[in-house]
Amino acid sequence: MNPRTASIITLSLAVIAAFIALFNYLKDDPSPAMDAVAEASQARNSDRRSEVDSAETKEERLARVAREELVREVKQKQLTFWSQNASAGLAQAKRNLMADLNLSAEEAAEVEKVFARRDAELAGLLAKMHFGEAAHDVETMREICGLFRNKGLREDLAGILSAEKLATFDANEANRERETIEARAYREMADINAVILLTDNQKQPVLAALMKSAPARVEQEADARAFMTLHYGQMLTDVDSSSIRGLANMVSAGLNYEMPDVEIESSQYYQWTQANKAERIEQELSALQNILDEKQLTRYREHLEAEPAW
Repeated sequence: MNPRTASIITLSLAVIAAFIALFNYLKDDPSPAMDAVAEASQARNSDRRSEVDSAETKEERLARVAREELVREVKQKQLTFWSQNASAGLAQAKRNLMADLNLSAEEAAEVEKVFARRDAELAGLLAKMHFGEAAHDVETMREICGLFRNKGLREDLAGILSAEKLATFDANEANRERETIEARAYREMADINAVILLTDNQKQPVLAALMKSAPARVEQEADARAFMTLHYGQMLTDVDSSSIRGLANMVSAGLNYEMPDVEIESSQYYQWTQANKAERIEQELSALQNILDEKQLTRYREHLEAEPAW
């Protein structure tokens, strides 16, 4: 693993902690997962506000106000950073689209409006996640990630582009999806081969099995990569997904499964991560069950079990 990838993985562990804290522990006050901010969030429990106000000393009140201001400042900084990254990602997608389709001036103007509307919607969802009064649940994060990776863009373009250009858009998207799926399957086969050394007769069946499972994996990892790119900008775009598999698994678990309402350091949380890891391992092995021999399956299982669950 190169130093850049190792550094990003180390930094991204903090993102996972922030994600879990964001949707399990800070629903009443969704501040970032930092010790000082978490303490401030607890101090802002509205159910006990009147009791605290009446009993606290002047010094305690000043300390509470300072903590509340810290919460607001950190949340605003994170919101600004995420919004900038979101706008940059949508702007790049818009440039790619216009370069691909040779739009007329009228079509280009309408596409500009589409992306401006999506940018505004994304900014609103990010603000809701950081400051909104409604529940800050995983559905909000899914919606944010979906918009960031241009989910639903085709529907927005259907009334703007000509039939010919819409067909070109569809073909381009299909090609990108196919290339992503193929690359995912080939990378995974290379990972498997590095562990158990596939025979020539096994390689094609293994590739076929991985091609079959790759679309679901790519879709599941897409929100995880979008989440981490929102947090770190474009830092992660050139990192191979296999290098951040543990991180993607963790974020995907947070987006696709109900996380326990327990401390991250607790045994219950550890058990939850291990259960998710065991489920992923069984899914990976089931696709290869009729291709690999027993010794290979055992070796590959041991390899997967040795990987961090995060």
